[in-house]
Amino acid sequence: MYRQWKRFLRQRAGRLAGTCAVWLCMAAASLAQEAGGAVESADALPTLHVWFEGKFSKGMEHYLDGRMRLTDTDGRAVELPARFKTRGATAQAYQMKPSFNMKLRTEDYAEEADSALLGLRSMSSWILDAMAIDRICMRNRVAFDVWNAFSRLPYDTDFAGRNGTEGRFVEVWINDVYHGIYCLSDRINRKLLGLKKVKVDKDGIATLRGLLYKNGTGDIANQEEPGYNDNFTACTVEWHNAWELTYPDDYACEAAWRPLQEAFADGTAACVKRYFFLENLADYQILVMALSLGDSWGNKNRYLSVRNVENDINDPRAEVADGRRFVLTPWDMDASLGGNSRGSYYQGNYSHWAVKDIPKTAPFPIAPVINDKEYVALLRLAWERGRVDALAPEAVNARLDAYAALFLRSGAWQRQTKHFDAQRYRPNYVEDLAGEIEGVKQWYALRFEEMDRYFGITNGTYDVRTARESGTCMSLQGIPMGGRPLPRGVYIQSGRKVIAP
Repeated sequence: MYRQWKRFLRQRAGRLAGTCAVWLCMAAASLAQEAGGAVESADALPTLHVWFEGKFSKGMEHYLDGRMRLTDTDGRAVELPARFKTRGATAQAYQMKPSFNMKLRTEDYAEEADSALLGLRSMSSWILDAMAIDRICMRNRVAFDVWNAFSRLPYDTDFAGRNGTEGRFVEVWINDVYHGIYCLSDRINRKLLGLKKVKVDKDGIATLRGLLYKNGTGDIANQEEPGYNDNFTACTVEWHNAWELTYPDDYACEAAWRPLQEAFADGTAACVKRYFFLENLADYQILVMALSLGDSWGNKNRYLSVRNVENDINDPRAEVADGRRFVLTPWDMDASLGGNSRGSYYQGNYSHWAVKDIPKTAPFPIAPVINDKEYVALLRLAWERGRVDALAPEAVNARLDAYAALFLRSGAWQRQTKHFDAQRYRPNYVEDLAGEIEGVKQWYALRFEEMDRYFGITNGTYDVRTARESGTCMSLQGIPMGGRPLPRGVYIQSGRKVIAP
């Protein structure tokens, strides 16, 4: 427990950066877009033109060669060769506004070419999210912004421990045809998560180190029992729990799956505590509960990664053993804040997945520890922190307001609505964006109260009686001490005063 509390303190520096960004956003909510610390004028959106031969089609397997030209709000433009392919399972049904992957290339298309677009980190592979199911075109971005401010990786990286994507909103033209508002974002990948690269010796023998798996795939036909597809790029670890190997995809083999299989081996709380960071799992559960992530709680829309499988998990040195533990990262959070994966809930009719019911359906690796005292304490501590920080209604509302202001004052929302109103096939959207945002904010206000009731918080303070009955350690003021090491001095434990010299 002491080591976990020490790690928690170490993470605070990264979290404070996210907190500052939230409140800056609140101050400028009516004037600016806030994402990852960047602020842009609400009078314009960057524009992205892409060209390629042929057309996007449902389930396309190959990239199309083309070019992209991205122009920022100051008129500065960058034009580069690129390749494009449609992406997303649900998104494939919305070819009138397709989501796609964009890979920047050299002029001869022979190699990848990194570029830092719109101030985001330099990389070659980008996501253009059409948000076609989301009627306000921002839920996934808001959820990731909240997650980035709320939770960091349990170790240092070149990106301040960030454990989620960053993105910027742009207006997109495909082969000179307007397609509306998209979110250009970076990816969950080896560099972001600080995973060790494959090590190749002088004889060309590769040693796997960092590994990244994505939950949910159609690349393996039989998901009724454990097994692999033909080229080992996908694996069913257990019944209807299939994963794809995101890194290193060039070295897919049976050995690449053993660490994941080992972590799932016996399904006990002891196994989870050995192979996972409990604080990371607690943060993820709080995010699911608070934002009602209906599509991110089962066996899909999440990543698991391990920094270096060469490390010994039994090493007494935390810095060594921790390198062998898994980290959970969220993905695809369009179905959040009262929305759903079909975009059918809007105008005050929002999905309601009761907070109290979410723990009952917890997936692995959270299920085995859902009632573990140590984990329950960390979960409570995570909400205690989040409710006054990134998950506070004021902070979430500020993000919604900032993006809505950007869409409306730039005229992008009006242009998108006018364009698709004239089309036979349309994505999901609302004409009254400001009114819809108010409905989402009201939904979150009720959700916040529901979260407080679940954790025994009334009028912003903990219910002392509930805390006593649960055996939680509290200060004399009745504030639960969560997973912190017991201090010297006087405190309450299980309803009794304790004096610790």
